[in-house]
Amino acid sequence: MKDEGFSVVAVDVRDDRSGTDAFYKEFGFEIPNVFDTHNVAVARYGVSATPTTYLVDEEGRILWRRYGYLPGEEIRLREQVEVLLDH
Repeated sequence: MKDEGFSVVAVDVRDDRSGTDAFYKEFGFEIPNVFDTHNVAVARYGVSATPTTYLVDEEGRILWRRYGYLPGEEIRLREQVEVLLDH
């Protein structure tokens, strides 16, 4: 996705690596997943629910956020990414 002008990174704040790795493998996720064992992302970005989705620019500014998940959320996320890439 870097060729498209953005990167996707999952930051895990709750699970252990073995459970998350199994989940990613089962569903075919191929994005980097880092573990926030010291709650740095929680503190910096105010994570209050899981999942929490942020679009963050190269300077660390939050451009868009959603807390939790509702069916169809991936459509809204894709639309927002397209809007931001057009600017």
